[in-house]
Amino acid sequence: MLRRIFLLGLLLAVTPALAGCGAGGAETIEKIQKDKFAYVGTVPFEAPLMYQVGGELVGPDAELGNRVVARLQETRVGPGSNEIRLTWINRTYAGLPDALRNGEVDFVVGVFAITEERKKGIAFSDPYYTSELALIVNPIHKDLSPANLAGATIGVREGTGVEALVKEKFASSTLHAFKTIDDAVLALRGSEIDAVVDDRLMGAYALATVPGVGHLELVPETIGTVDIAAGLKKRDKGMLELVNGVIAEMKEEGVFASLAKEHLGDYLDEVNARRTDRLAMAEKAAEPRQVKISVSKDKNFDMDIYRMANLRFVFRNSATGSSVSSTKIGFQGSVGVASAAVPPGSYQLTLPKFNFSTPLEIDPSDAKVVPIKIRLTSGGVVVRKG
Repeated sequence: MLRRIFLLGLLLAVTPALAGCGAGGAETIEKIQKDKFAYVGTVPFEAPLMYQVGGELVGPDAELGNRVVARLQETRVGPGSNEIRLTWINRTYAGLPDALRNGEVDFVVGVFAITEERKKGIAFSDPYYTSELALIVNPIHKDLSPANLAGATIGVREGTGVEALVKEKFASSTLHAFKTIDDAVLALRGSEIDAVVDDRLMGAYALATVPGVGHLELVPETIGTVDIAAGLKKRDKGMLELVNGVIAEMKEEGVFASLAKEHLGDYLDEVNARRTDRLAMAEKAAEPRQVKISVSKDKNFDMDIYRMANLRFVFRNSATGSSVSSTKIGFQGSVGVASAAVPPGSYQLTLPKFNFSTPLEIDPSDAKVVPIKIRLTSGGVVVRKG
């Protein structure tokens, strides 16, 4: 699959008509219809919502830009039949508001969040997408949750509404800003940061397509939400009404949701399964094993083995000091038997009354039933697992 790459060379010059639209120039609709060019600012690296495939921008945000320009074409006034040409202008998130105010672009789309800071200088359309922010973790490094992010180093996309929300919500954490979500997850893969916060759909797409990040996971809990809208020039009522009309139609038709699902495919389900499967395996690995002990002795070993009857073996955990006792030793003929449910770990298996002690490992890879055979001989005690 093609990864997100830069396209659309930056404009090297701005036409006089375009430059005049920053403040006090002609309304955006009139200017676009006159010049037959619509300059749309974006950050085209936000799959599955806005990204490049085969030299073309695709995804629900790209469709919004296309439909707005199509509506401008339908409502154009004045002579001439030339179609309005949509020209995408690539900028950073931090640079998009200035590009809009300075007249470098006519409007902005592309996972552009409504923030109080941006509202000081530009206008926004009605929201068309609510971005659910998710935590991305590297469980091999740190298996974090939204509840224990204090002091963590968190990766975010630079200049985004995500960065603003994380900065406000996790003031005690250290933010590390990246140009793209791909850069952030690669840093997480290398344990350079502790976590990433970003749009859940974008996170799933990145974790499914960036090489070498198959062990990274999306945490189910939601960090928060930000509303996504088109950015417009202030006091441009005509353009605001037109864009809001297009958004209303697309929402009514379910275009945003259907296109997001189409471009995301099964990636969200696939990525969600990573955490579910890992936790299920960990839970299974931690399940107590049924340890079955059998005790016997050599015929020529002079000892009354039946003195062990009704005693209990003790499994003492070498790390925690906690202990598990077996059932009472009972005899089946000349063989004493006992059992215990023992979680995986390192133990000392003891029979205190007989001053018996031996190290024993119960491994997560062990079967549900672990046989332990103890043989008393004149040369000592032989213990065999399995």
